[in-house]
Amino acid sequence: MDKKINIMGGGISGLACAIILRKNGYKVNVYEKKNYVGTRFNDDWQGLENWSEKIDVLKQIESYGIDLTFDYEPISELNIHYSGKMKTIKVKNGCYLVRRGSSKGCLDTGLLEQAEKLGVNVHFGSKPGKEVPIKVNATGPKKATAFVKGIKFKTNSESGYHMAFGKEIATGFYSYLLIKNGHGTIATVFNRKLAHDSEEFLRSTVDYFSDFLDRTEVASGKKFGGYGHFEIKKDFHDENGAMLIGEAGGFQDYLWGFGMRYAIQSGNFAARSIIESESYDDLIKGNLIRKMEHSERNRFIFETLAPLAYPCAYYSLAASKNPLKLLNIVYK
Repeated sequence: MDKKINIMGGGISGLACAIILRKNGYKVNVYEKKNYVGTRFNDDWQGLENWSEKIDVLKQIESYGIDLTFDYEPISELNIHYSGKMKTIKVKNGCYLVRRGSSKGCLDTGLLEQAEKLGVNVHFGSKPGKEVPIKVNATGPKKATAFVKGIKFKTNSESGYHMAFGKEIATGFYSYLLIKNGHGTIATVFNRKLAHDSEEFLRSTVDYFSDFLDRTEVASGKKFGGYGHFEIKKDFHDENGAMLIGEAGGFQDYLWGFGMRYAIQSGNFAARSIIESESYDDLIKGNLIRKMEHSERNRFIFETLAPLAYPCAYYSLAASKNPLKLLNIVYK
């Protein structure tokens, strides 16, 4: 058995895969073309969702043998908005806020530090030649399905997690405001076809959340943009036979746009395929594809029936005694 594994891409899926393999005795090389990890991001808050499965996402990550060497903040109050209405739903550990980027404490750097401490060889600014056999492809998204545009800012405003639906702020998708420990992130997520409306969506999002923030603090913040890729592929290997993980494989949640859980899961499945000689295709089809198909279906409903879908989602969540269970059902 070849105990040397080469991974192309040092994002969270590639690093998660590398950590698991290294803990199981493999020699692992990770080739990352950028000069460091997390360069796609801006140390902004993102949500590590805790509703698509019954098991707590942090316990799931630890079950893979990955330590929680990154900062995270549990959120137990979710403020859901629609058309000027707001409902606060209380859910223990409804999601976890993590920062994405290159700074200390970010999810990306936490995984990197853990991997390097274990002895994973991470080659920055490096693209392997054809003579290097790549077993796992974690190179990230090649194209965009959805865009995000936002502002990262320092703030004295009260901590909180807000998510809003509305055609005027993000047609078919959503906007969010995350404030924790003096750091705020406000952003709008929208279909790539509406990229020309991004500035208008962002301005409308800031206006919408104006009661929960200081606009002067937002104005002095730093704008950022990003994108994600969702695709249900027929083949989960690239042209050279390497397993596709993370957004290289299209593993994204197309409904709410929180794909970090899927990225780490796919990294685990690739490692499991190598360690236990299981079929990677079977692992993906049995654990991720059905949820992705449901998210695609619900995304279609949201985009085509927005006037009905928005209030339905809002009132269903607002009225539910167990919102996490309701969201879990959506992914079944």
